[in-house]
Amino acid sequence: MKKTITNLELQKKNTNRVSVYLDHEFAFGISRFVGTRLKQGEKLDESSIIQLLEKDTKEKVYQKALKFLNYRPRSVHEVKQKMEELGFGESVIDTVVNELLTKNYLNDREYAENWISSRVRSKPRSQKMIKYELLKKQIPEDIIEEALETAPNDNELALCLGKKYLRRFAHIEEKEFIKKITGVLARRAFSFSVIKTVLKELVIIREEST
Repeated sequence: MKKTITNLELQKKNTNRVSVYLDHEFAFGISRFVGTRLKQGEKLDESSIIQLLEKDTKEKVYQKALKFLNYRPRSVHEVKQKMEELGFGESVIDTVVNELLTKNYLNDREYAENWISSRVRSKPRSQKMIKYELLKKQIPEDIIEEALETAPNDNELALCLGKKYLRRFAHIEEKEFIKKITGVLARRAFSFSVIKTVLKELVIIREEST
């Protein structure tokens, strides 16, 4: 049974949404984008209403996802997880995520590269730890491995990290310096062989600077 659209009214609390009245009674609300072609006098059957509501849900998820991405880059997993937390279903989330991927608003490869670049620049740590961090965000392992190919190796990363602590530990004895730097590097998951090699360089740099 078809019903007639008798009124289309912008909602006062959210002017991006439209209240749809069928046969003079409020029926549902939808986004202005979804309801842009609706007209008074148009007749809607149950199937048409369901399609409109499904499109409206998709638009809600899409806008929520864009807002979530606006704060900082996200992985595909992070977006899916957030949308699930907001109570949306798997099917509509997958549809929206695929659209975001197509438009390159979501890109796990770029996400991994940016994550690695940020870590190398501000918080150096071992490639093993970086890989672990990205795996926790469910970035595919092959993407991580490819992104890490262009990153500095562990010796370079460890040396970079160690240099950040030279000034802080400048006035302590060498034995204590070695102990503290060893702890710093070990907590960033660098191997013993890397730590041993880098410590020799750091000790020399420290001596030259004093």
